[in-house]
Amino acid sequence: CEIAQFVPGYNLGGEGFNIVTMQRKGAYVIDTETWKLGNGTCRLYRNSYMDQEKQKVPAAVVDWRTLPKCSLTVSSIAYDSVETLVNDSTSSVSNDWKIGLDIPVDPSTTIRVGLGGSHSRESTFAMQKSKQDRYNFLRHSVYCSFYRVIMTFNQRINSLPPYSLKTEPLYHNIIDIYGTHYIIQVSLGGEIKAITAVKTCQATMNGLSETEVKDCLTVEASASFAKTASIEAMIKHCQEKKKLGSSQSFSNTFNERDTEVTGQSNPSVYNDWLTSLKNTPDVVRYNLKPLHTILPGDHPARTGLKKEVEKYIMKNAVLKKCSESCQVGHRSSKRDPCACVCNSDQNIKSNCCPAGKGLATLKVFRLYAQDLYGDTFTETDGSVEVKYGDQVKRTAIISNNNPKWQETFEFGPITINMQNKLRFSIYDQDTYWNSDLLGECSFDLRKGTVTDSCMLDYGTFFFSYTVECAPSLGGSQCQEYIPSPMSWLPPSSHSR
Repeated sequence: CEIAQFVPGYNLGGEGFNIVTMQRKGAYVIDTETWKLGNGTCRLYRNSYMDQEKQKVPAAVVDWRTLPKCSLTVSSIAYDSVETLVNDSTSSVSNDWKIGLDIPVDPSTTIRVGLGGSHSRESTFAMQKSKQDRYNFLRHSVYCSFYRVIMTFNQRINSLPPYSLKTEPLYHNIIDIYGTHYIIQVSLGGEIKAITAVKTCQATMNGLSETEVKDCLTVEASASFAKTASIEAMIKHCQEKKKLGSSQSFSNTFNERDTEVTGQSNPSVYNDWLTSLKNTPDVVRYNLKPLHTILPGDHPARTGLKKEVEKYIMKNAVLKKCSESCQVGHRSSKRDPCACVCNSDQNIKSNCCPAGKGLATLKVFRLYAQDLYGDTFTETDGSVEVKYGDQVKRTAIISNNNPKWQETFEFGPITINMQNKLRFSIYDQDTYWNSDLLGECSFDLRKGTVTDSCMLDYGTFFFSYTVECAPSLGGSQCQEYIPSPMSWLPPSSHSR
């Protein structure tokens, strides 16, 4: 026992853990250095990854074993909003961390809360992004577990006095040091995890769906671990699907990313990284228990510690309130209750993003003319034809040299481009078959409400129109991508 080495990662269980920030605290509630069981004995295990070498474990370890060789496969998940990402930010916790805690959530309330992981690294990254624009989030991860350790506690926080207002700061200090939970079971190995923020509508306008971006990022990541024929074929397929007009990879094109590496060595050198994990593994999956459960049931501090942990978690909860209204569409997504869903057509995709640049709505109104001259002995029988693209609208006939037409023409979704102009043709329409063209004019559209006029051979024509760009589009002709920031929100009050 004296000369036997500890198993790799022997001291990675029993550590304090903060469920709010998803961080290990580096302070231990379980003794991981004592290995003696009595009479100089210890528990020894053969490590198949290290030539069957006999290695010892701490006395607190009740089970240790090697795990079958892993098959490194890149997994990917898509999130349509911060809310769903925060919901899933505790995915590395294998058990239900809420067991043993009384955290009230009223099922009748319409405002839900994000508890675990609400201030984790990936949740913070996603919330910061959502204040800048509308994003989808993609999580890609690959992990390998070589060992599993199960521990029991043999050390307790016995120095805490009974809970009261006076001693409350001591309990706060305990949470600062140890966190809210402690680790009782771990899977040891390594993991590479990345959260990629994808500007939802910008990708859509480039002809890429969320699924295409996710799958092609997965393919590029998988190629780092295995260059199989199927992966090579998928890479070629993704290059053809890219439609980005550049030779950049998807990972370079969509580069707003937070990457976290667990385990030793440089993961870019895949074989070295994988080999290093057998000797110096880190925690990749774990089971947790609330911190107060380490105290005996009759300990005077147990109830108070439980209460303070519950208060701390609730204080740091993120309100999962859909903070933006749907500019178009409605909320009916089963996958994400905060996502806006639209009926897809040639102009708007199902995620309520414009299908391309230049999309807008057009309304033409307040049409009138002055000093028309169409008939010698009677008033002009004035009529206006309004045309944009393939759409043609026509007013009623008004017998007046100074007509004011009452029509408002809604052209609905249109595409503004260099070819199409807003065209007006003004007629003296005596009969359907006998119309004299008094004049015509055409204009390039621009965003906003515009009032203008054009001179005819006899008289002047006046008009107004309003152009509203589709969501996420701007500029004078709706050709520019415009972010939809949520910067007015407090930084941690609620998710997007």
